[in-house]
Amino acid sequence: MRRYRFLVLLAISLPASAQGPVSVRVLLGATDTEPASWSGGVRAQGAGIVSIEPWRFEGADAITGNSWRVTTHPARRFGGGQVNPPPVVANGVVIHLANADSTLLEFNTAQGNFEIRTDEIAYGKFVSKLGGRVFADRIPPTTRITNTPDEEDYPSAATDRDGNVWLAYIVFRHHPRHDELRAALTTPLQDFAPLKQPTGGDQVVVRKYSGGSWGPPIAITDPGLDLYRTAIAVDGNQRVWVFWSQNNRGNFDIQARSIAGGRPGAAIQISRDPGSDIDPVAATDSRGDVWVAWQGWRKGRAAIFAASQQGSGFTAPSVVSEPAGNEWNPAIAASHDGRVTVAWDSYRNGNYDIFLRTASGRGSWGRETAVAATARYEAYPSAAYDPTGRLWVAYEEGGRGWGKDFGAYDTSGIALYQGRAIRLVGIEPGGARVETQASLGAVLPGVPDLHVERPSAQGDFEDMDANQGSARNRQPSAAAQNKRAAHNSYPRLAVDSSGRLWLAFRSAHPTWWGPLGTVWTEHLVSFDGAAWSQPVYLHHSDNLLDNRPAMVSAKAGSVMVIGSSDGRRQFRQVANMTLGPNAGRAQLIAQSMPDPYNNDLYANEISLPAASRAAAVKALAPAPAAGADLPRETAAVKRIRDYRTDSPGPYRIARGEFHRHSEISADGGNDGSLLDQWRYILDAGSLDWVGCCDHDNGNGREYSWWIIQKLTDVFHTPGVFVPMFAYERSVAYPEGHRNVVFVERGIRPLPRLPITGADAPGQAPDTQMLYAYLKHFDGIVASHTSATSMGTDWRDNDPRVEPLVEIYQGDRQNYETPDAPRAPSEGDAIGGWRPKGFVNLALEKGYVLGFEASSDHISTHISYCNIFVRDLTREAVLDGLKKRHVYASTDNILADVRSGDHMMGDAFTTSALPSLRVKLTGTARFARVHIVKDNAYVYSTQPNSAEVQFSWVDNSAVSGKASYYYVRGEQEDGQLVWASPMWITYSPGR
Repeated sequence: MRRYRFLVLLAISLPASAQGPVSVRVLLGATDTEPASWSGGVRAQGAGIVSIEPWRFEGADAITGNSWRVTTHPARRFGGGQVNPPPVVANGVVIHLANADSTLLEFNTAQGNFEIRTDEIAYGKFVSKLGGRVFADRIPPTTRITNTPDEEDYPSAATDRDGNVWLAYIVFRHHPRHDELRAALTTPLQDFAPLKQPTGGDQVVVRKYSGGSWGPPIAITDPGLDLYRTAIAVDGNQRVWVFWSQNNRGNFDIQARSIAGGRPGAAIQISRDPGSDIDPVAATDSRGDVWVAWQGWRKGRAAIFAASQQGSGFTAPSVVSEPAGNEWNPAIAASHDGRVTVAWDSYRNGNYDIFLRTASGRGSWGRETAVAATARYEAYPSAAYDPTGRLWVAYEEGGRGWGKDFGAYDTSGIALYQGRAIRLVGIEPGGARVETQASLGAVLPGVPDLHVERPSAQGDFEDMDANQGSARNRQPSAAAQNKRAAHNSYPRLAVDSSGRLWLAFRSAHPTWWGPLGTVWTEHLVSFDGAAWSQPVYLHHSDNLLDNRPAMVSAKAGSVMVIGSSDGRRQFRQVANMTLGPNAGRAQLIAQSMPDPYNNDLYANEISLPAASRAAAVKALAPAPAAGADLPRETAAVKRIRDYRTDSPGPYRIARGEFHRHSEISADGGNDGSLLDQWRYILDAGSLDWVGCCDHDNGNGREYSWWIIQKLTDVFHTPGVFVPMFAYERSVAYPEGHRNVVFVERGIRPLPRLPITGADAPGQAPDTQMLYAYLKHFDGIVASHTSATSMGTDWRDNDPRVEPLVEIYQGDRQNYETPDAPRAPSEGDAIGGWRPKGFVNLALEKGYVLGFEASSDHISTHISYCNIFVRDLTREAVLDGLKKRHVYASTDNILADVRSGDHMMGDAFTTSALPSLRVKLTGTARFARVHIVKDNAYVYSTQPNSAEVQFSWVDNSAVSGKASYYYVRGEQEDGQLVWASPMWITYSPGR
């Protein structure tokens, strides 16, 4: 088969709709190997051209009337990706026509002329022109619903009995100066107070689609609130019920409000217990009563709850799931015979599994049923009933070992986003499991980025559990590169009245990158009872990976998909932006004013013939019994959590880190969604505290910062789990990337000053401004990967706000000293070789730095910052970080190093000879334990035991000299632990 770049040849077509609006996507330069001009234009015979839009433009590409200036370009991937030089990829335009099913489109381009008749193209089928250099397909007409400077997001939709569509969503309003507050600086900022000015906050609004147009917004809440996600349903009396999660004085609760006669009624609070209640979903049962389900956190554990309508109110919440582990992502569906089903995924078995329960009467829940309960990753279900009463559940499937050991020195687990397939299971009214006779997997995108070969018969990657390339060498195997493209996520399921199944999903195919990160787009497939259609691209659905549209069907053979787009498919050049993999990251703050990206809502509507038959299905084996696959580290985690000190103290140990990333980082395409970070933190990582996430909270953009800060509050459970407000400030060597931590919400990322040169003498003005900012807002910072191109030459330090250093990073190496285990060398340095950045050089300069370990991108489960804290609160975590009462580890190792009444991180004077009491409890036997004094090994032992306890006295201490002492333990299996130094001054006459 001939190969084309970034293009899938689709063989099965869907019939076109009746006469009406038509949209055509034309991809130009599919086989170009060098950039080429495709400038030209189009004329239409038989219909008018309503508009022409870019598919993915950059640079000088532009449209004027019915003409364009277009060039093909090298593929954009962060840092250039794996291929150098990158391949040239197709560019293109989207042409919108009115009433144009038989229109002749005449194209003239710099590469040749061609014609396309709209009746020769159909949904899901490409036609080729100019010998395969041009491809065109039909896509659904797109309607723009919002066009404001605000951010419109989190849509949900429902239909009433008249076929009208009701849409609920959240509007976020920016601070009027939000662009100014993130702009690059030329002189140091003196007044930091504006960086804590409040945003315009959130508001829930509703709009009605009737007669082919959208009505005006109906305000459901006041503006200026802190809200999360919406749901909507219409009851039997034609009242529209809107649901959302609202932060009420630090507690997120589910709220509801009805609309009757176009006017909102009184607001109702449905959940009231302490703990965040989020992610509402709603459906209407056959009696006309509305049901709502949601995720609720109680004492640090998440369960699924539901309530049903009682007249003008709702029943008290009932527990749907039994929370033996955290339960996530509720989905709801109602059948024509009175059943209401809630599905969700659960971590109770040490991996994510799909479960459901069905209510046949108000509050009367049947037994729990496993939909998918293997050792694989099975999450994010979506559910819908068909007219026969069969329940369909779609979900994501990933590999075994999700979120376990993965990084530069270990790939026995898999990273958080390392392969996804979509599965679809049907459950008959009697409980039997079925699947469609035709294969869904065979039509989903899943081919290598640079090839057009179709996937295997199952549309699947060969083995999601295989080692897919080491984070250490950054070069996945050839087989792994084939698997990397199999990323289809966040299924959204709907069934129309004829029984046609509609499945929308996110895909990054074809791979594309922009200043906001990887471009994810919604695609749609459909099952008519006999065959699955090929994917249909939905225009203006480009956004994050975790961007879930609303789907509704008002009539047989029709579906409307409503989603938010931030416009990231168009590469809008921003000032002062460099695309290098390391130093370039320092300039990924989009410095343009105003921000050229913004979330707006769009509707894609597609009409096809109604399903002509009930779905042809075949039997599936019963779901396997849900067996526990609990991680081996359970006992080790419990040992650390239960550990208490007496003197000094009392203290406990809080395991965590503060260097995670998600797809919100521009270079986070392999990190997975923001919610997947929280799933990892709470479940696979089982952390007690965290600092999450991303470079400048998403390039310093106010909306991404708002969402990150919101979720940091959503998952906060004092005494159980403590998330801090954190971000990575990414300034290249010699100043260095630093991870910032605050207790308080609402502090914006600090803008940049110009960077100093590598050989420039003196302190860096930008770093000194950072220290002043931290003092103003009572925060701390830690340098990371200090001996890389993201590191520092240690020209700056302020012990009041920079008390720590990331000595080890799971995604890279150990920056303790060049002769230490896992340390980089000039020929083996992940992220660049900058030897002036080793931590021992900072200690030799007299800097007082505690040791912590964190993850950075992709890495999971192999780097921890362990803090001795008095209790598990944000204030206590910050206090422990400031006092350097921390130790770094690559596994769940317990370390307690003291000197008299002092502990690791302390600086003090003593009249007795300096001494250390060392206690280590490992996850394997310790091969070596070293004491380091002033950059020299002064004591070493080979315990050959997992339990290590000894005391050591420095008989060579010099009177009046301050020395630092720290302990490093090395297990036989290569796992490491570093206790923070103590700075001890020996003064015998004291």
